[in-house]
Amino acid sequence: MKKYSTNRSHRFSIVLILMVLFTFLLFSCKDNYIYDDQDPDWLGSDIYTSLKSKGDFTVTVKLIEDLGYDRILGLTGSKTLFVAKDDAYKAFFSNNSWGVTKYEDLSVSQKKALLNYSLLNNAYNLKMLANYNSAGLLIENEAMRQTSSLAAIDTLPHDYGDRLPTNSVWNYYRDKGIYLEKDNTVKPIVYFTNSFLTRNNLTSEDFSVLTNGGTRSGDDVYVFNNKVIEGNVRCKNGYVHVLDHVLVPPNNMAQYIEENPNTKIFSKLLDRFSLPVYDSENTTLYKTLHPSFTDSIFSISYYASLGGNIYNPITGNPVPNRLPYNPAWNAYRTQNLEPDMAAMFVPSDQAMNNYFNSGVGAILKNRFGSWDNVPDNIILPFLKRHMRTSLLESLPSKFDKMVDAENYRLPVESGQITDSYTAVNGKVYVTNAVYPPVDYISVYSPVLLSANSRVMDWAINISETSVDGTPFAFYKLYLNSLVSKYALFIPTDEYFSKYIDPISYAQDTRGVLKYWYNTKTNTVNATVYKYDKTNDVVGDSISVITDGTFLKNRLWSILDNHIVVGGVNATSKYFLTKGNDIIKVDGAAGSSMVIKGAGDIDMNTQCNVNTVFQQDNGTTYFIDKQIQPSLKSVYKSLGEHPEFSAFFNLLLGVPDSYVNQIFALQGFDYRIKFFNAYHYTIYVPTNDAIQAAIDNGTITPWATIDAMPATSTQEVAAKNAAIEKMVKFLKYHFQDNAVFFGQTVNDQYQSATLKTTDTPTYYNTSKNKYYKLGINGGANSLVITMDGKLGNPLRTAKVLSGNG
Repeated sequence: MKKYSTNRSHRFSIVLILMVLFTFLLFSCKDNYIYDDQDPDWLGSDIYTSLKSKGDFTVTVKLIEDLGYDRILGLTGSKTLFVAKDDAYKAFFSNNSWGVTKYEDLSVSQKKALLNYSLLNNAYNLKMLANYNSAGLLIENEAMRQTSSLAAIDTLPHDYGDRLPTNSVWNYYRDKGIYLEKDNTVKPIVYFTNSFLTRNNLTSEDFSVLTNGGTRSGDDVYVFNNKVIEGNVRCKNGYVHVLDHVLVPPNNMAQYIEENPNTKIFSKLLDRFSLPVYDSENTTLYKTLHPSFTDSIFSISYYASLGGNIYNPITGNPVPNRLPYNPAWNAYRTQNLEPDMAAMFVPSDQAMNNYFNSGVGAILKNRFGSWDNVPDNIILPFLKRHMRTSLLESLPSKFDKMVDAENYRLPVESGQITDSYTAVNGKVYVTNAVYPPVDYISVYSPVLLSANSRVMDWAINISETSVDGTPFAFYKLYLNSLVSKYALFIPTDEYFSKYIDPISYAQDTRGVLKYWYNTKTNTVNATVYKYDKTNDVVGDSISVITDGTFLKNRLWSILDNHIVVGGVNATSKYFLTKGNDIIKVDGAAGSSMVIKGAGDIDMNTQCNVNTVFQQDNGTTYFIDKQIQPSLKSVYKSLGEHPEFSAFFNLLLGVPDSYVNQIFALQGFDYRIKFFNAYHYTIYVPTNDAIQAAIDNGTITPWATIDAMPATSTQEVAAKNAAIEKMVKFLKYHFQDNAVFFGQTVNDQYQSATLKTTDTPTYYNTSKNKYYKLGINGGANSLVITMDGKLGNPLRTAKVLSGNG
């Protein structure tokens, strides 16, 4: 027991000695580290004390004190402050847009704007300004914007009258007024460092445009167009950077365009998409800070796909006509705020008026009378064309490479820029030129701009979805292509009363379709009417089709048959449509032109041209009915003409085991099987020619073949050989690609007959390739040269009549 007590006492003595030693060392270290009791000399004083001690920042110090920031900027923390010396403020008070001439003239809101906008809530030296964090990753040398400390309610105007947008949704507030934030996101500052400029390959011209004529050398840093003349002043609670001018918060793009006296027309077009949005959060906050305030605060917003309103706040329905982005959105970003912002090319009022009174713009004027009357859906492509989502892709060094959102060239030239402004959310270029969208200059333009082409316009704008989920309107993109030429035939709405659909024509209950635009649903519907084919009489309505899939299928089929790639000309009469139907065009290339489809030729009807529009990529013709495609198959047409009876009977005689080499069953009829696109020519021998071929032994008639014995293997082989010879003979009369009688042509085309031997031929056709047909045609002739055995007499045939 005694031994245990002694050991415990010994251990306690050791612990006590160690504690005394540790305490001695601790106090010894503290006495030797002086910065536990004072700041290092290199750190400097706090931002507020530092500025106050210098003597030439008295205005800035007044701002800090008047707004109660002396305590905030006198404590430890992380702040960055951009300041200007008293001389810069002297220049500011002698000339500024606010109309103030001395410090005492400044309102509280203006004081907050000057101080809070210059204050960042982190410590940034000039090198660090170019860096930012994204999802926990440090991105270096790519930042040009940072969020300031200026809250939306720091400067809260009460607007009314003509200070509000012209859009009718603002009329309720026009007399009573409205507390309106120009945007409820914080205004960022915009700056340009050497590392950012180098990383993005910006040129001296780019920099000059961004800074309103600024020049730079070395590591110069600009905040908007204000040069940092003394940077990296280190204080214990952050950094101070001295500018050569007073930093006044710039406007956002929408504000600048609205306030610029030379861009009023464009501003009014943007205003159409604006709306007031109640700001609940800032209303509550403002009432907390100002208990006497009892009103509501709103923010201006825009119907826009990015940073704006997509849904109508009253109905909750999506709004179809939206800008690409909200031009008032201070915090504009496509992903991160820091590395980029938007840009806009804004034609001056003079440029807008010049465009409206000449060229393509005159079509708009003739149709609508004034810019104010141009409907939203038509003006929207115009605005989108001038609005850019990336400043870095919209600088002078990129002008020659710029394309719009639909990948069409945007032909801006530096000489067309008359003024520019770097806003907090983008760059505004004021131009002396207008850049109309392709929608205004292509063959699609008259469809878009016309009041009575809504059926075809709806069909053209039907969207599909790409593999990556991106929606796109195929026919709009197709007709807007400026590398192709088209003839586009558009039946206007009033002539969509009787369309005989080829699908329904062969059915027991035949009908015609009347397509019409439903203004309630903004879609196209089709009313089905009974149709007496024999007497060509339209009866009572049967039903209304609203199914989008059906309407898309049938209207796109109509579109295909109303487009001729390459256009039409007076030297030819027959043309192939995009849908591989044949149309016949008579008359001069103008309003006297007459168009007939194969169905029109059969029914003795025609389409007359009412209006012609010459566009950049072809010609658009407004016509008085739909072009009617053929309602008969080749199989049926051959059977209806007695002059083709011998050839048709040969086709009918093809054994069942071989018939699928020529025809495929399609509904109630047969179609030619060889060529998937239905783009072919059939050369039909006359009855006399068929008889001559039988007489000279070129072919063996089916009656003789059918009578051939087929008992032995040799007999079966002989009979099959005779059948195959006949089938090859018939198939040789079917040619890939359409050729018209009267067409100038001198070429070789592929037949439907496969060569199965190595025997040399006139056109040197290889084994397992299709025999060729040589076609030579002019205004009144068409001669066929056959691909016979090399060395045999050359065989030709003349076409007696064609285009049936």
